[in-house]
This record gives sequence, structure tokens and C-alpha cells, in this order.
Amino acid sequence: MEHEAKLARVVIGTRALALLRRWSLGDEAEAEAEEELNTIAEMLAHRDELPLGEVFHFESLDIADGYAAWSETYDVVPNPLIDAEERSLRPLLAELPAGDALDAACGTGRVAGILAELGHRVIGVDPSEEMLDRARAKNVPATFLRGSFDALPAADASVDLVTCMLALTHVTDLGPAFREFARVLRPGGAVVTTDIHPIATALGGAALFRRADGSRAATTNHTHWVSAYVRAITDAGLVIERCLEPLVDEGYKVGLGSPEFREAADISLTGLPLLLFWVLRRPGE
Repeated sequence: MEHEAKLARVVIGTRALALLRRWSLGDEAEAEAEEELNTIAEMLAHRDELPLGEVFHFESLDIADGYAAWSETYDVVPNPLIDAEERSLRPLLAELPAGDALDAACGTGRVAGILAELGHRVIGVDPSEEMLDRARAKNVPATFLRGSFDALPAADASVDLVTCMLALTHVTDLGPAFREFARVLRPGGAVVTTDIHPIATALGGAALFRRADGSRAATTNHTHWVSAYVRAITDAGLVIERCLEPLVDEGYKVGLGSPEFREAADISLTGLPLLLFWVLRRPGE
């Protein structure tokens, strides 16, 4: 389905979040709040003029069509979310001993390559054949198989590590995925997952990307609160070892590539959680 939106809606809405975050800070934030109100008033007065009046178009795609389209540019167009994720992810993975690893929702083989560098024997699993074609073309020392969260192509208790990065926000129910992770994991094995933080998805964060022809598209993210993760994890018989919530840094280059939106993000989003990491363990026998 085709959609269109004015840049003004995104920029002004994001800047308004800064006001909401400061209302209880009292006198120390009064001057900042007044300045921000004046800025928003000025933007509202000129919201139909460029640059705020720019209309951007995007197509809403389901997961299958979305990742088929995204496969062409996934490794080409810089992704600040992935850059931020890898800064915290690489040290976590480096702590784990090498063994048999399964990377669920492996996409173009980004994390499979990291695991192979760390000495793991890697199986990458993804429902998108287009993404898998890109992964295989990289000649990463891994086996890439088509499969879904609720039916991983691996035997019971066959791997020492399961990874799943920036993907579980695409499922409506976390339970089947974590049950499958637990099923294929050997006793004592680990699970490492990352996701867009539920605060980010609740504020409208979506997997927005550009196709090879420059047009925009987006796939749906579902909001799963931390309690939903905890319930799905513990119901699957897994034990939580760590939960990490990296925060948005100043200067984080997020969004539509618009300087107006980047400025709004710096003001309003800095200090909020951006990502949600889980390090889990299957109890040993």
C-alpha cells in the first residue's frame, strides 16, 4: 500500500517529545522549553513551505516482499541502527566460546560473518531467498538455509549458540521463536538477541529503507514490551543472564536523511533506549 507524509509531521512531532520530557524539570528547563515552543510555533507557521513541506512517499510491505526488496540495498546503504548495534554486539559475542552457531533471520549474512570470524561453525537461517542469495554470494564460511522462526531447520539440541538480530519486532508472538531457540540449543548453550527497543517502536519506529531505484518502503514493526520478552523467554525454559538497553547518543544519524529530522532527534531522543539486547542460557543438565 502506498503512503505519503509531510516531513513537518515527523519533525514537529519529534521535537514535541522534547517538551514532554522536560515538563517536570522545573525552572532549570524553563528557558529551554520556551525556546523549543517558539521553534515549534515557527515551524507550524511555515509547515507547508520547504523543507518542512516536503512530501515523502513510501510503500508499506509485508515481511516477505519487504526483505526481498531490501536485499538489493541492505549492504550498500549505510544503516546507523546496525552501526550502533554492532558496537555493543561484537564484545558480547567475543565473550562466548566458539562452537556450533545458528543465526536466525540471518539476512545477508552480516552476523554469520562475525560468528565465522570468531571461530564458530555457522548455519544461517532466513525466510527470504533473496536475502540468502546475497549471503551466499559473500562466500562467508557458513551454511545458509531457508527457514522460519517457528520451524528452524536444525535438530534438537544441535547448536551451542543461537543469535537473532533486529528481527523479532517483525513477529506478532514472541513465544514460538524463543521455543525454537530453546529446542535447537544444547544444555548450557547461549542465546543472544537484539531488537529495536519497544519505546522506539511505540513512537513509530519502522524499518524504513530505500530500494535500488531510490524509492522508499517500510516493513511493519510490532511493539513487544520487556515483560512480553521475559514471559516468552521464561516460558521457553531459558534463563536470562543479561538485558542491555543502549541509549541514543547525541549525533545519532537516524531517520529520513533530513537535517531537520536529525536535529529534532538529537534534541528529543538522546538518552532514550534505542536497542534491547538479551543474553540467555539454556540450563545445563
